[in-house]
Amino acid sequence: MDTESILKFKRVLEYFVAHLNYMESGKSQDIPGYAQYIKPYEDKGNFAQTGQGYNGGTIQNQIKDWEMINGEKLCINVQFNYHSYQSKKCYLNWIRTGINIFAEWGDNQINEVSIGFSYWWKKSAIDFKVVKTESLDKLGLYDNSNQPNSELVKFYDYFMNEIKEFHRGTSEYYKAVSKFYRDKENKKKLLENNDIINTILANRNVIFTGAPGTGKTYWTKELAAQIILNDVYDERDPAQKSMMDEQYDFVQLHPSYDYTDFVEGLRPIDDGNGNISFRREDGIFMAFCRKALKAYNEVEDKQDAPKYVFVIDEINRGELSKIFGELFFSIDPGYRGVKGKVKTQYHNLWKNSVDETQKRFGDTDFFYIPENVYIIGTMNDIDRSVECMDFAMRRRFAFKEVLAFDRLNMIRNDKTLKKASDEIIKRLENLNLCILSIQGLSSAYQIGAAYFLKLKNYLKDDNSIAPESWESLWKNHIYGLLFEYLRGFPDAQESLDQLYEAFQLKSTYSQVNGKVIKS
Repeated sequence: MDTESILKFKRVLEYFVAHLNYMESGKSQDIPGYAQYIKPYEDKGNFAQTGQGYNGGTIQNQIKDWEMINGEKLCINVQFNYHSYQSKKCYLNWIRTGINIFAEWGDNQINEVSIGFSYWWKKSAIDFKVVKTESLDKLGLYDNSNQPNSELVKFYDYFMNEIKEFHRGTSEYYKAVSKFYRDKENKKKLLENNDIINTILANRNVIFTGAPGTGKTYWTKELAAQIILNDVYDERDPAQKSMMDEQYDFVQLHPSYDYTDFVEGLRPIDDGNGNISFRREDGIFMAFCRKALKAYNEVEDKQDAPKYVFVIDEINRGELSKIFGELFFSIDPGYRGVKGKVKTQYHNLWKNSVDETQKRFGDTDFFYIPENVYIIGTMNDIDRSVECMDFAMRRRFAFKEVLAFDRLNMIRNDKTLKKASDEIIKRLENLNLCILSIQGLSSAYQIGAAYFLKLKNYLKDDNSIAPESWESLWKNHIYGLLFEYLRGFPDAQESLDQLYEAFQLKSTYSQVNGKVIKS
């Protein structure tokens, strides 16, 4: 038994009760604990009547000798602006939690204390929950004993156990707090994404371009989930996962990808006896469109049809005319639905299909892209390893450039790097401004946040960032990319040295009226 901590806990309880009784009684000196806890501060003229100890209020000074228990702080909060010292807005609080101790009143004086939870984010009148109550007499308050009695020990143990469960993340109260913050963050995300969501819904086809490492691919799934669920996706939610499995699909293009992979083609079939035959099979996109059309046809009001989102990552890495074929016509947003129907290359095989569902597309013998299908692509249009995108395809998509500055929350929201996020962002922004200052480079050549997240590979044991951590990030991840950017430039080495100084903040840059200036 940690007697010292329990006695500290007892002194804080005694002070808390004495303070509230004193103020509610009109400053009567007859209340228990007045001489020990109140009078010394009044004699010095520095008695703080109200305040929030956890916010640095001077009221905390009055329990400073006992506030530290097991390495953390127990704080006092007295808010008379709620018109009564009997309000639950007067409480003891275990710092950085909503686990509190409240006073319970009877005949205008405190006769019990309770352990409870503050649901401070709720707007309803009931914003707390009491889970354990004990009388002052049973706890032995003001008995002048240097040995805690058994009831006080039980009360203390119950309180500390609630705190341990909170820090482990296993208590119901912790889950409620986490849900509040998660919902708050989700609401913020939904609002932040509204403009781009509206762009996708209005255009049906959107391609994200921009600097490498800006998290374009990750963002597309986040946006797809918001379109499908009208919420932030949580993979642990079975209902959400089921909807995403049904209404979302993803493909990454590459030079060997073709029409038979994407739309339809002949596939070998083994009958189990070693006999091989070929059968027309849907490609990934046609199969996706069949699911979307079925869902579209099942609803009476087509405005309420479930939205299906198909993501094409690295869309410019494939030979698009070979992959899309005749779909160049039907993929146009103006020709969605049956008015954009086309005969596919394997159309003559539909009637001979073994699978009855593949004989027709909806109620036609043609293929078309349903009106509830939305396509999101990603591309890095400065990549020298791929050709420029077909202009006929370009005009069928809206383009959204994702700038490095747009995705800084990737760093701010990372729990491992959170403490160093300000310095990381400062270096990232300074390097990217330096990139803009180099003739021949533009915002498309800036460094995205994903590169700086690789710092996690080089942290010290205590998760701090050492000078060598920055060196490793530069040498192993950033230098090679910048070297490729500058390959063939007449002053490439000079520019690399300039960029390194900016990365190390040895020289700083700012942007004024669109012009980058070296400070």
